[in-house]
Amino acid sequence: MASWKVGLGIFLLLSLLLAGLFLLRPPETQLDKAIALIKASKDAAALPILEEIARKQPDNEQVFPWLAQGYLRTDRIAEGRIALDTTLRLRLPCALTTPVTLAYADYYCSKNDFAEAERLFASAQGSEPDRNLLAGKAKMFQDWSKQDVSENKLQEAIQHLQSAYQILPDDNPAHSAIPHQICDFYRQLAAVAEVDSKNDSKAIQLLETGLSVADEPATRMALGAIYSRRGNIARAIESYRAVSLGDPNNLEARHHLIDLCLEHGDNAGAQESLVELTDKERSVENFELLASVSLKLGNYAGAVRALEDANLLRPKDLPLLLRLHQALLDWSASLLKQGKSDESSSVKGHADRVSEMIADIQKAEDKLKASTVRPAGTAPVGPGAPPVCLTSSRIWLARGSLTPEGEIQLKNISGQAVVDLSLTIVFFDNTARRKNGAVTVSAASQSHPMLPQSSRSIYFSCPNIVRAEHHLAVLIIWQGRLLKELPVVKER
Repeated sequence: MASWKVGLGIFLLLSLLLAGLFLLRPPETQLDKAIALIKASKDAAALPILEEIARKQPDNEQVFPWLAQGYLRTDRIAEGRIALDTTLRLRLPCALTTPVTLAYADYYCSKNDFAEAERLFASAQGSEPDRNLLAGKAKMFQDWSKQDVSENKLQEAIQHLQSAYQILPDDNPAHSAIPHQICDFYRQLAAVAEVDSKNDSKAIQLLETGLSVADEPATRMALGAIYSRRGNIARAIESYRAVSLGDPNNLEARHHLIDLCLEHGDNAGAQESLVELTDKERSVENFELLASVSLKLGNYAGAVRALEDANLLRPKDLPLLLRLHQALLDWSASLLKQGKSDESSSVKGHADRVSEMIADIQKAEDKLKASTVRPAGTAPVGPGAPPVCLTSSRIWLARGSLTPEGEIQLKNISGQAVVDLSLTIVFFDNTARRKNGAVTVSAASQSHPMLPQSSRSIYFSCPNIVRAEHHLAVLIIWQGRLLKELPVVKER
């Protein structure tokens, strides 16, 4: 009985408290009602209320940011801007001014009126701490730079990105990406200076400036190409070496570095780069070049190792084996002069084993030649020689096109059916002195053999776009050997 009374008493007490709170709650003002309508996106209904408040209570500062917001959403921009300027001049709290300032800035940016958005941010800067507008102001500068790029105003795009970079805090994800965008714009400006204006000095200056913003391999590659063309070999080597150290998988940089080291007489540098290159790109040509450079430096062990690696890739290749045999004989003689007779004998034994391999291969080839009856009018094809010859070619760049095309005709001159023949077509930009893509085409296969004396046409096209004003060439390569270099004819 007592517990029932206690429960009833608690219920009555809570009811009295709730009734008191309801009665003591301040009544909803017209401004509260208008704000609720604005937040519910009922701006047209809120505006008459806000305008009435502004007319009857001109000292009510709280009405102006909401009035500016309502005018913006109903596309009454001129009236809204007056309300917004009043808001900023009154130095109201950031919680009231920041949202409406950013809304107007977004509106101006959507109209590509970035200059007005910038003036608005400058006005807001005096009325509240900049940290409340950092993200919006930086976004405005980034959007402005995109508009600049669309209008081919790269220098202005760089300036606006730099402004965004200075505003954003270091921990913002966009902060770390901006330098790379700026560097890319500098590369584009340099390309214009290099190609259109023929001004290498300006291109170098722009690329060096971009490099100071972000050390990117693409920028150093472009610098290396210009320095190489201008004959500044030392600076070109410096550029390509920096790329090689920073990006071990950039094989193009290593190839350029090797070529320049050899041109500059730096055999030791070329050997070092070749050793690193062959770890990534194991080709017969690379190993042969490494062997040649090693022999110039008297590094017989390195030369022999390179030739053996080449022979693993192309076994029973007589020219390779003959080079290996000669390198072993020279090494043996060098060791003997140094008084190292045991080591000399060991190397000589290796040379003898290679000599036996050469003799076996030659016997097998002689036997094959003797058993092969060639049709009349065919010429014998020696070991390692291509089984086809190029009888006609047409390489062209159509007017208005940026992708060269080509068609070549091949003839089987081997006297036998060719069942496995692939060619590598390399598109080379002689102006930029760099490869601009390559394709591999199959000229013959088991299912589609080339019979003796038959001909076949092969069509191909460049996988990358090219600059129409550059001088272009096509290299036809079979098993790493150059068959023919052909110019690209530009159709007018």
